[in-house]
Amino acid sequence: MKDFIRVLFVYILLAFQSCLAETLTYDNVLNQAISNSFDLKISNLDIEISKANLKSARSELFPVLTLQANSEYNNGLGNSRNTVGYVGGTVITSQTQFRNMGSVGLQYNLFDFGARGKRILIVENEIAQKKISYDLQLKELKLKILELYTKSLQYSEDLKGKAEILKVNEELFKAKERLFKSGISDKISIMDEAINLARTQDGIKTSKLELKKCLSDLGTYTQKEYTADDIKIMDFNSEIKQEQVVPVSYINVPKSEYNFDSKLSLEAKYYDYEIKKKMAELEVYKRERFPVLKLYSSYLLYGQDPENYFSSWGDIRQSSFTVGLAATYYMFDGFKNKASREKAILEIEKIKLEKDKKLAQIKADYKKTYASYETYNEELQIKEAMLKTVTEKLTDINRLYDKGFKGKNDLLETKVELLSQEVELKKNIIDLTSKIKELEIMGEINI
Repeated sequence: MKDFIRVLFVYILLAFQSCLAETLTYDNVLNQAISNSFDLKISNLDIEISKANLKSARSELFPVLTLQANSEYNNGLGNSRNTVGYVGGTVITSQTQFRNMGSVGLQYNLFDFGARGKRILIVENEIAQKKISYDLQLKELKLKILELYTKSLQYSEDLKGKAEILKVNEELFKAKERLFKSGISDKISIMDEAINLARTQDGIKTSKLELKKCLSDLGTYTQKEYTADDIKIMDFNSEIKQEQVVPVSYINVPKSEYNFDSKLSLEAKYYDYEIKKKMAELEVYKRERFPVLKLYSSYLLYGQDPENYFSSWGDIRQSSFTVGLAATYYMFDGFKNKASREKAILEIEKIKLEKDKKLAQIKADYKKTYASYETYNEELQIKEAMLKTVTEKLTDINRLYDKGFKGKNDLLETKVELLSQEVELKKNIIDLTSKIKELEIMGEINI
């Protein structure tokens, strides 16, 4: 009775731990990583900063209004022969008085040959480019999470499989030990089983350590802590359709051929915006060689009193109004503008070369991706069929063993072999499924 209660307690404890075990799914882990990604948050802030810069650039399209008030006391040069004196740019008066002035001023850039519009265009392209940069960082994050989740899932399946193999190895070791004690078997067979048992235990320790490392790396992205002992990692969704791998816009020819347009990729768009920015910058330098026409206007009120400060405020009756146009033209700037234009032209050529290099690399990667997709898909189907066959064999072996079929040791050895095949097949299926998902991400689907 005590043994029954003890066994029941163990089962209840295991069931309770199973309920507490955390379950990981690929989609949930990916969403958590995206939500907690510092790089993506920083990228979002960069976009908002550029939007603020756009508002600043557009402010140059509006006039500048200024309101100014001055109130001062001047202790003049009473013994001076002149009312007003000048030294350099300084005005010196001989009068002692309180003076007050209020003024309203307006300045407006009437015409600058489109330089302001080009500066606005630069910031607009910068915003679009930073959005592309966000998508590129998101793609890199998806690939990294896929890699870590795949490894975690493989080590998890490896642990479960080896735990089953360990049970069979222990049972096989005990069976051969009984045969040795009865004088039917030799000591070498027991030693072989002891080695197999130790090898399996060592493999479990290694897989558990690697699983802990993968979960730790995964936790740095999701901002969560995972325990290898209390975690259940769910498999990928195996229903992957071929048309989901390569975007339709990339394929304009029959399936047997290959025609990928790398100009539609995120990387191409990123470089396109960089080129547009530099070309707009070059246009700004060109337009800065022409004169700038500005409108300025001011209206002021003035009052003064030689003895009383408050009376000076009451004397504010005199007014002045000014309006005018100012044209500024830099005849010579030490060839600074010329140097800036030459630099911008060279930078444009450099970006174009970098773009061509990147797109050539992307096209080669996509070509490999497209060529390997059908291979992965076919291999996945083969591995799944093999796994089904191995599973059926395991079921048959267990049935024969339960019925007390002769040659139990042979059945156990066969079971170990089939369990090992099952573990490897499951790991291969996980790897192939992960590669197909990787092709989807590389193909920029659902980015």
